[in-house]
Amino acid sequence: MPHMEIIYGVCSWGLGHATRSLPVIRKLITEKNKLTVISNGRSLELLKKELGDAAEYIDIPDYPMLVSENTRQFLAKSMVYWPVFIKRIEDGLSQLQKILDQKKYDCIVSDARYDMYSKKIPSFFISHQMRIMNPLRIKMFERAMERFNLFFFKRYVSVMVPDYKEDNLSGDLSHNLKRIDEDMIHYVGVLSDFTRRSMIKDIDYLISISGPEPQRSILEEKLASQVNELEGNVVMTLGKAEKYSIVKKKHLTTYSFVTKELREELLNKAKLVVSRSGYSTIMDVAVVGTKALFIPTPGQIEQEYLSKYHNELGTFYSVSQDAIHLKSDVKIAQGKTGLTRECDVHKTVENILRIITDKA
Repeated sequence: MPHMEIIYGVCSWGLGHATRSLPVIRKLITEKNKLTVISNGRSLELLKKELGDAAEYIDIPDYPMLVSENTRQFLAKSMVYWPVFIKRIEDGLSQLQKILDQKKYDCIVSDARYDMYSKKIPSFFISHQMRIMNPLRIKMFERAMERFNLFFFKRYVSVMVPDYKEDNLSGDLSHNLKRIDEDMIHYVGVLSDFTRRSMIKDIDYLISISGPEPQRSILEEKLASQVNELEGNVVMTLGKAEKYSIVKKKHLTTYSFVTKELREELLNKAKLVVSRSGYSTIMDVAVVGTKALFIPTPGQIEQEYLSKYHNELGTFYSVSQDAIHLKSDVKIAQGKTGLTRECDVHKTVENILRIITDKA
């Protein structure tokens, strides 16, 4: 692969886009390419922490996430959201153009950022959202969103989906498409910054609490009140990076937050993971090969869809935040299959690099 100057844009919705981008960015750096990483907020901080001075960084805010508690709220918020979304894309593109005017770059890679592309240099898009869901699965809206994606995809020389064409993880988010030709997009395989390791499974339950407030705190309160009903070795991580603490009480160990290295170790040692059902989390669990109980964040339509999809497949068990009953739900989750297919991140990264090399 010839050495290139690359802009790598990362969506800042949660930390999932940042963590799944890391294996690709690290490989590009290892191959002696020069990387300028564009992101925002906690995602940018995580990327800086993980990559250090191996890359340059630029802070450009992207668009906010559309979260709604119910269908009526979704429809009302949508009316306000889309003008903001388009304005943020225009702002991001304007800032990107100033960067491109100052220095020559060979290509742009964008993980789910619609504002990171140029007509003058090859641009690549990575996303698992070929179809953007709505609460009622209204077909007219979903097809409109496919057309919206199709409109933007024309700006990229290649669109890559971190999933498999067959035996897939994302369901209707990136398959069974009506407007987008599935032969025109590349299903490259799963992306995760975790590795499967041969370790003694001595953690019965790993409970991972994360996501935006106030839902993160609501979930913490619910699970903390039920966790003593579980038997065996239990580890709980709270996703609170402000203050580091470890509290041990009988069979429960609680971490305020965990490093990437410790989280990888805990995932590999866990017999069952209890967590949110973001797509990046599903990929992490698939790569490590652990069973899971998923609790989607209320109002995050994608998480709610993925929960339902895997419930129906029988791979993982999911339950709503309101209805969670840990003691009985973990037993049902243990009876599910987990993801049994091979999930090789090294192959995925090679697929992505090959596509970039061929088209850049």
